[in-house]
Amino acid sequence: MSQNPLDTVRLNFSQGDLLLLNLALALIMYGVSLDLRWADFKYLLQHPKASFLGVFSQFFVLPLLTWVIISLLNPPPSVALGMFLVAACPGGNVSNFLTNLAKGNTALSVSLTAFSSVSAIFLTPLNFAIWAGFYAPTSLLLKEISLDISEVFFTVGIILGIPLILGILTH
Repeated sequence: MSQNPLDTVRLNFSQGDLLLLNLALALIMYGVSLDLRWADFKYLLQHPKASFLGVFSQFFVLPLLTWVIISLLNPPPSVALGMFLVAACPGGNVSNFLTNLAKGNTALSVSLTAFSSVSAIFLTPLNFAIWAGFYAPTSLLLKEISLDISEVFFTVGIILGIPLILGILTH
């Protein structure tokens, strides 16, 4: 199989760059959480339909639509693999900021981000392997995915948990 020029591109993030990125995301989350109250989350617990639909869409509908698009467009396998990976990963803090900016249900967005980030430890590798395995060109490229669970929890706590609690308490 010939190599696509995109396959030679490498992104390198230093530990300092990653720390700066995580701090910026934490600051965004703090700003978003200034508009939240504990009652917003109680409402979501009492009315779980939106949360269920959000999780279902994140972990099934988005990867399915990605598979359909990839099947129609037939991108290079490495690009398709990247698309599957993005579709399998949880939403992030920027979605919380955009939801807040659009005057949407920010508590729902934050809850979905938190749930999908924690469950991503198991669901991202599973979803990635399943959907990439359904597409023959990418199934040949699949390799084992490993996550450091303690690092994931630490990162979620730093960029989501602590800023969320501080923002609500500051309000």
